[in-house]
Formats: sequence, C-alpha cells, structure tokens
Amino acid sequence: MVRSFEWNNNNKDSDDMVGREDYSKINKKITAAKAVKPSLARVGMISEILSWLGNPDKRLRIIHIAGTNGKGSTGTMLKSILQESQYHVGHFSAPAIQDDLTMITIDGQPIGQKDVVKIVHEITLQIKKHDGDFSLLSTFEWWVLIALVYFAQQDTQFVILEEGPGGSNDVTNAVRTPYLIAYTKISVDNICSTGSTLKQVANEYAKIIKPGALIVSYPGQDYDVQKVLHEQTDAVHAFWNPYPLPQITILSTAPQGLSLKIDDIPDIHLPLAGAYQASNLSTVLQIVNYLQQKGFQLSKDKTMAALSNISIPGRMEYVADRNILYDGASNLDGISGLRDSIKAWHLPFKPVFVLGLLDDRNAHEIIDLVASIASTIIAVTPESKEGMSAEAMASYCLHNTKNNIDVEIADDPSAAIQLARKYRASSNALIVVTGSIYTLRAIFNEEEG
Repeated sequence: MVRSFEWNNNNKDSDDMVGREDYSKINKKITAAKAVKPSLARVGMISEILSWLGNPDKRLRIIHIAGTNGKGSTGTMLKSILQESQYHVGHFSAPAIQDDLTMITIDGQPIGQKDVVKIVHEITLQIKKHDGDFSLLSTFEWWVLIALVYFAQQDTQFVILEEGPGGSNDVTNAVRTPYLIAYTKISVDNICSTGSTLKQVANEYAKIIKPGALIVSYPGQDYDVQKVLHEQTDAVHAFWNPYPLPQITILSTAPQGLSLKIDDIPDIHLPLAGAYQASNLSTVLQIVNYLQQKGFQLSKDKTMAALSNISIPGRMEYVADRNILYDGASNLDGISGLRDSIKAWHLPFKPVFVLGLLDDRNAHEIIDLVASIASTIIAVTPESKEGMSAEAMASYCLHNTKNNIDVEIADDPSAAIQLARKYRASSNALIVVTGSIYTLRAIFNEEEG
C-alpha cells in the first residue's frame, strides 16, 4: 500500500502557507527536471518505482488513450460522460495550458498543492531508499507518477490516462494492466518520435497493447494502421471491440460546434469546433457502449447531457465574445484538420492567425497550409529552445508561400494580440491562435491577464 503522511492540522492557516511554499519549490524543481530521451529502459524504471510505491496502477481501472492527435478531446469527452453518470473519475492530460495542477483532476477538480507535496515526498523517499534522488525523473515522469499515486489514494472508479510522446517508450506504458486501450488518430508526428513512416509509427503504437485489454480505435484510421493494431491485438491475446460503431452524421459545422445525428437521436449539439471531433466522439461512444455491455450504468440521456456542455481549453476552443479560436494543433495532421474546419465554416472574412511553431521538418508545410486560408499571419517565437524564430517564419511567408497575405512579426504575446486586433479592425475576422502549446499558453495567459 502507498503510505500516507500524518499532518498536524492545529494551525490550518500556517499549514496552508507551508503547503503553498513547499509546492512552489517542488513545482519549480519538477519543471526544471532534466529532459530525457524516452526509452524502454525508462519505462522499466517507472514500473519499478511503481512497485516500490505499492503498485497503485494495478488498483485502478485504467482507460489508456494513445495516438498522435485527439487524445485531449477524446479523454475530456469520456471523462464528462462518466462524471455525468456519477462515477468517480480521475483524468491525466498533459501538458497544461496554464496551471500544472490541472493536468491531474478527479471529477473535474485539480489535485491540491498539499496532495502534490505529500506524494512527491513519498516518491522521493522511495527513490532515496534505492540510492536515487530527485533528479532521477523527468518532468513528465514526475507528473505521471504523482497522478497514479493520487488516483489510487482517492479510490477512483475510472482513470483516463492520456499518453505523452507516444508508443512503447512512453512513460504511461509502464501501466501493466490497462482495462481498455483507446486509439485516437495515428499519423507521423512532426518530430518523428514514434517513427518516420506510417507503418513504423503504427508498429510502435501497437506495442502498448497488453494481454486481456479491450481495444477500440478511431473510425478514420488509415487502413494499414488498423491492420497493424488488429494483428497485435490477436498476437498478445487482447480483444478488439466486438460491437458496431455508432452512426454519426454531421448536420452542420460552425466555430460554436457541431450539430450531429447520433444513431436515432437527431440534432445533438456538440460544442466542439472541427468536423474531426465527430470521429473522436465515435471513439468515445465505442467505449461507452462497451462499458454499458459490462454492466456500468451510462444512460443515453446522461451521455447526451454531458456532451452538450463540454468544453476543452485550447483544443478548437472558440471564445465567442472575443471571436478568437485557440487550438493547440502543432503537427501537420492537426493543422490540416484546423484548415479543413475553417474552410467548412465559409467565414465572411479570412482569419487572422497568430502562429508560433517548433522548427521541425514540417514547419514549412504547416505555414503553407495556414497561408492558404489566412488573410494575415502574425509570427511569434515560442518560448522553447526548439522554437522557430518569428523572423524565419516571416521570411518564409514572404518569399516562399504562393498566397498573397500580410505578415507581421510580434516581439511578445501582448504585441501579437494587439497586431491581430489591428488587422481585423475593419472586419469581424476570426483570430486563430495556433502552432504549439507554447504559443497557446503565452497568448492565452496574455488574454486572460
């Protein structure tokens, strides 16, 4: 069992202050933790640390969500449905747009600072007992361990665990007995972390399939990807979803969301922008159907009620009073989905884009996609060592894109938003903030501030 600490509650205000101070120091140390290359050795190390902590993962009913795009949307929709049906649901989704605590939630409420402090102390104690120290773990590894321990301590009925970089080298693969594995759209990512060809990527993702787990998959999966997943499911004696896929028809699409027909239910409003969300919803409803078949109480009415009120910060998130769309799309497939959605909306004016990208092999292709639908691109440099400079982006836009667009360079997030508003002053053009989580976080915080 995971041990808990005894805390003196005689002076609550003093304890709260100490808790906040401790959390601030710990959070800074976690954030500054060394970057490590994902590997099976790291996954094995995390499995061993979990065993030192009493195997909290084995006490959880884990729904492991894997894939290149759509993990956050899929995880949040599923969490909302389970929560609406009164299940006690833990959800891990990283990275955070603002507060790191929001990566770990139970029933929609973020983990408390004092809980993080206690769990980090416990993990550190176990690591030191085995001749290690705080620096042993990367930032993502720390948060995954904190989440699993916390969810076990709080006796959650379901845990939705979204993977990180992906594949067998992902830290979340340390979970040995997932109840269900759900695959979102799998494609070649922009940094080739799971392979440089689609078949390599599919093989890498297939390696996380564990014996006995139920497998569901995104309905628009590439044929070769689906084939690889099926073959691995059979090879390790897992189980492919035996039930029919839901029939989902898009009736209309707009920045405010989708109007859908789901099986025999007409005119369901899903307040998530982007036609591809219908496919993510299909993955979610496959899981819901399977759970219903296993006896879990998930009514159609509560499922639809949960979907009608859903909100996902930073994932095709439309803020109507500002006419701004925030989207964390950072790879070619994600930006393609964003472009297709904007084209389908038939907007009266071309959008103004605030764009900040990582400098990877697909950066120029992404710029070309954005330029094909934008009136203006405000180039910003993400706060990342891999960030593409705003100057380099602007130079490419001016000399290489085929579209006649305006290009500006913003020195910081505040300048980017001011420029975007200036360019749409004569119209009601949509402002789109996208390109990387770093860009989104900076601009979102600037707007909120």
